[in-house]
Amino acid sequence: MEKPRFDPKRFIFGIIFGIVIILSIFLLDIYEFFLVSAVLTALSVYEIYGIFDMAEYKYFVLPEILSILTAFSFAFLKPNAFIFIFFLSGFLIFFKNVLFFKTDFGKSIFIDIFSLFYAGFLISFLLKIFQLSGGKLLLLLLFILVWASDIFAYYGGRHFGRHKLIFPLSPKKTVEGALTGFLSAVLTALIFRLYIGDYKRFGIVSFIILSSVTVFAGMAGDLTESLIKRMGEKKDSGSLIPGHGGILDRIDSLILAAPFFYYIAAYYIK
Repeated sequence: MEKPRFDPKRFIFGIIFGIVIILSIFLLDIYEFFLVSAVLTALSVYEIYGIFDMAEYKYFVLPEILSILTAFSFAFLKPNAFIFIFFLSGFLIFFKNVLFFKTDFGKSIFIDIFSLFYAGFLISFLLKIFQLSGGKLLLLLLFILVWASDIFAYYGGRHFGRHKLIFPLSPKKTVEGALTGFLSAVLTALIFRLYIGDYKRFGIVSFIILSSVTVFAGMAGDLTESLIKRMGEKKDSGSLIPGHGGILDRIDSLILAAPFFYYIAAYYIK
């Protein structure tokens, strides 16, 4: 199996992106972090439209972004009603398509609702994690798990990969890479637990459960984005980050991992 070559541009900009994220977690307050999350949401929605070549509907991209950001904002201001808010937004988006689209109705509905759920609803869990007790350190743990899984899976597959995954969505991914990423990420989190006292409020079993489910969900998130790009016949979601592609290419694992991490963490720290 052909080994992926080391990409210095990917490495350098990956480090820069990681530093920016860590600084955002620890230096920003909740309102500033909300703005960062809102920017991620807006960029993600824009990239989803680009993946599906919705340029012919460019006059509806901005209203779609604004409507999703409005739902995102209300979910932040009224956290107890955030699920209802997103369902209401979904209904309004459907109604918009009924009024304005005569052709490609199904495609438009799919992309709009998917953008609302994927880029709006799921990314909003970053804010919910931030608002938990010790939320900044919990967010750091989430990123540690996702990043460690991605990094070790990449290099594990590069050096030891022999057997392709059964999923045709990512033909370059291997069983050995996935196992290396999974085990290494959980082990990395356990090492951090030794030195960060706040993580010890989780028992060892609950911490392993939290880490394992999060890593598995992150891998599923990576495959989900691969499916999206394959449906749109695109290699990358965009070109914003040199060596990585678009924002979605960098946060795909995080998007699906965040809600699982939130609910498990919230359950154990009650």
